[in-house]
Amino acid sequence: MTELPPDSASLTPEEWDAVRRLRERAASPAPEAPSTAEPLAPVAPSPPPEQTAPPVQQDVPDQEDWATGDETTAAPPSWGGERHARSTDGRPAAAVAVPALVALVVLAIVAVVLATLLSLRVSHNHEKNQAATAALSAATTGVASVLSYNYKSLDSDFAKAEATLTPSFRKSYQATTAKAVQPLAAKYQAVSTAQVSAAGIIASTTSAAKVLVFVSQQVTNTQLSAPRLDRSRIEVELVHTKGQWLINKLTPV
Repeated sequence: MTELPPDSASLTPEEWDAVRRLRERAASPAPEAPSTAEPLAPVAPSPPPEQTAPPVQQDVPDQEDWATGDETTAAPPSWGGERHARSTDGRPAAAVAVPALVALVVLAIVAVVLATLLSLRVSHNHEKNQAATAALSAATTGVASVLSYNYKSLDSDFAKAEATLTPSFRKSYQATTAKAVQPLAAKYQAVSTAQVSAAGIIASTTSAAKVLVFVSQQVTNTQLSAPRLDRSRIEVELVHTKGQWLINKLTPV
């Protein structure tokens, strides 16, 4: 016989068995029914609050780098980080800019060196031309002084000529004039007037030069019935010393 609880005295045994089975079914866990509901779509994230600071610029590649047409040809690059500019050949712009900058610096240095060398060369040529002009003038004046004299003013004429000579050549000139020119010029009242009709540079540097001069020398004395005209060519060697060009040697040619 089935025991009935005190509050169920009014139920019949069959009704109590039915109630008991309902209670046991309700107490046991119900089997999970297959879910027919569709999965929930992911909830779209809410937009972030408005930034007050300027956003960091992202490295967004061009559309051509992502895909060609409908077919993707390259994986998207990583997002975030520092933006790196790229050249047309795919190399970073910095890798292209550095060699270009080095090339510009090299070209600038080469240009400065060439300009300096050109300036030095022009300056040297200018100095050389100036030296040649000065040597030519010294040869013309010096030869005319050496070959000109008047028996009435021999001392002053010889002193004028000696001022155009180097110390070594001056000694030779003094010995010659003292021995041969001065006695004969005084005795025969000789007068010599020399003029350089033409002159040209043979060779020259800033310290030495050779000049060819063409001389016309007119001589009068008591032994001549008429003035005599002598023409000669003389090679003149000069040196630059103490700021002036001096004759170091005279060679008839």
